[in-house]
Amino acid sequence: MQSSELSVQGQSLQTLYNLYFNKRLVVNRRYQRKLVWSVEEKVKLVDSVVHELPIPLILLAQRKKAGVETYEIIDGLQRLDTFFSFMENKFAYEGKYFDLDTIGDTKARLDAGDIEQGEEKLSRSESLAIANYQIPVSIYRDASTSAIDEVFRRINSGGRRLSLQEIRQAGVLGSLADVVRRSSASIRGDGTFSENVALNDMDELSISRRGLDYGLAMENMFWVRHDIVAQDDIRSSGDEEMVLDLVLDAVIRPWPTSGWQNRDVAYGVPRKIRTASSDEVNAAVDAVGVEELHQRILSVVGLVDDVMAGHGSLGRHMVKLETYEKGTQRQFQAVFAALYSLTFEDGMVPKSHDAVRAVLDNFWGRKLSIPTGGSAWGKDKKKDLYPNVKRNLRKAFYKPEPKRVTVQLNSRMYIDSLLQGPIAEEPLIELKQGFCTLSDPPVEDPDLFEQIMQTAVGMANQGKSAEGLILIGVADKPSAADRLEQIFGVKAITLQNQLVVGTAEQIAHLGYDVDKWWRKWQAKIQSSKLSSEFANSLAHTFKPVFCDGLLLWEMRPKSIGKPITYDGRFFVRIGSSTQEMAADDFLSHMTMHFS
Repeated sequence: MQSSELSVQGQSLQTLYNLYFNKRLVVNRRYQRKLVWSVEEKVKLVDSVVHELPIPLILLAQRKKAGVETYEIIDGLQRLDTFFSFMENKFAYEGKYFDLDTIGDTKARLDAGDIEQGEEKLSRSESLAIANYQIPVSIYRDASTSAIDEVFRRINSGGRRLSLQEIRQAGVLGSLADVVRRSSASIRGDGTFSENVALNDMDELSISRRGLDYGLAMENMFWVRHDIVAQDDIRSSGDEEMVLDLVLDAVIRPWPTSGWQNRDVAYGVPRKIRTASSDEVNAAVDAVGVEELHQRILSVVGLVDDVMAGHGSLGRHMVKLETYEKGTQRQFQAVFAALYSLTFEDGMVPKSHDAVRAVLDNFWGRKLSIPTGGSAWGKDKKKDLYPNVKRNLRKAFYKPEPKRVTVQLNSRMYIDSLLQGPIAEEPLIELKQGFCTLSDPPVEDPDLFEQIMQTAVGMANQGKSAEGLILIGVADKPSAADRLEQIFGVKAITLQNQLVVGTAEQIAHLGYDVDKWWRKWQAKIQSSKLSSEFANSLAHTFKPVFCDGLLLWEMRPKSIGKPITYDGRFFVRIGSSTQEMAADDFLSHMTMHFS
């Protein structure tokens, strides 16, 4: 670990809230777990402050980007969230709420209408005593990313504060960890495009508990709705362990043993067993591609959700039992492996949702049974079982005609995941309504291609590891969606408060089908005023994505490790807008972001 300056000092809750208020406290979602404390746990912490009991140290890492200092939370996420949510009246202590007029920052939010005062207030003196409470804070300065990751692992691996899967994922880089992290968050509904999220935005991305009226309701999550993973297991990242097993089944042949030692080895932890190594697993994921595998996993999960829509729980449908204390994880894992193989290895598609549901009815009560007992599920048992599961499910699938090259599973859950989290001022996300103007009659937008190329360059210029998302087929405002409905008769779908309108009608109006439009834009990108290296990379990422019958287009601008220009001009992203920079300013910007 590199040498870094470490300072420890007492800081008041009022001072820490000011950092929070100005969005300078950051959560790195590569290693930080979700906000999972119950209201009872939060009240106990506030009670400790009221009675002036000592609170464990908060550990922060100082970061500096674009001249602004931020502090990454290494240890103390749940505690800081508790203090700030109490100070914003999201829960009460002994029936009373923090007086928002006590300090300037909470008063400013109250006056702006961002937060509301609870009915019965603590006295001003009681509230001030809480705001002035001193907490020991250790600030880790000038630390590298790898050093911070190592500190987090050491803090959380000494005991059982984190689950085995949380320890595996903590700060780990690599394709396997990336696809497990992204897919798990997308299925839960707490995905974010950026790794770093302001603590202020974490409430809406966290698991809601009894007594808290914000966050993601556990009972609405896919795993719980379908009786696959128990609620308590999700709190300890059991759903991520489930996704890990799904990923390994998707990319490793023969199907591997599912057990804790095999999972450890996949993450590079040495164990005395023979199984696919970390290098082999990451190579297998890379052979498919992280984004492609992410989309495939969500497509299969989304198919299951669509099949059971309006018909209750998958677990109760395929296993006729009354209670599911431990869920139906193995049953789902076997079904997932079969659906994945039928779809992406055999190129088959469902005859209908009804046909798939009919096959899955009492699926494990017929001639199939799942092995029980023990913590590991051996590869030999999978070798016998999985082909039988696939053979049964094949009855509900068929092979489409070769000419239907664009047929693919509904990717609604994938599109939903792209729109999760705070994106309003996200510099690495750009949403476009489509390829046509909204005039009468509509024509191909003459400025769109240039705008998108400039935006792609601006995103790639964010830094050495920058990767952006441009999604075409999402209206920027209700009036645009209404106008598209008038012109093309397309009805918008609302996902994550965004209006998904699709583009199929627009490109048909311009005289193209999906494949011809795809080839046209890829050719335009490759022959554009971009460097050939970046143009080829960008063209490869441009592809169609289908969402409930609507056609969208995805593009992933990615840094090539050095600054790039478009037509000799310099572009960067400032918030959610693309701006051209003078050469001198651009040089300063690049020195800061690429050094």
